Amino acid sequence: MRARIALALGALLCACLCAIGGFFYGVATGKAGEQAARQRLADVHARQVASLQQRIDAQTRQAQAAEYARQHNVRTIYHESQKIIERPLYRAICIDADGVGLLDRAAATANGAGAGKPVGVAGAAAIGAAD
Repeated sequence: MRARIALALGALLCACLCAIGGFFYGVATGKAGEQAARQRLADVHARQVASLQQRIDAQTRQAQAAEYARQHNVRTIYHESQKIIERPLYRAICIDADGVGLLDRAAATANGAGAGKPVGVAGAAAIGAAD
């Protein structure tokens, strides 16, 4: 009888130890699975961040190029306006065709439209004042 009780207690102890071992094995396996899932999410997030950063960088380069072009147009208009203002026609009467074209380019640049290149020099000055 004592042998059966000892055998039953030994089996119970073995079952408890197996259950405790299984619990810790499950906890370790669960942690590993959770860490792997977190790593996959972190990798996906890192790829998304890199993709968005590339888009931001590309848009920044485009905006910077557009700003440089706008500044170049403003400088060109400023220098050309100084040449037009110095003409005797502007001092006496009004703006000639070059001046009107320059004003149109300045308005287009101010409104954000792409300013065209100057067409050329006007053929002759206006004879009288504009009506």
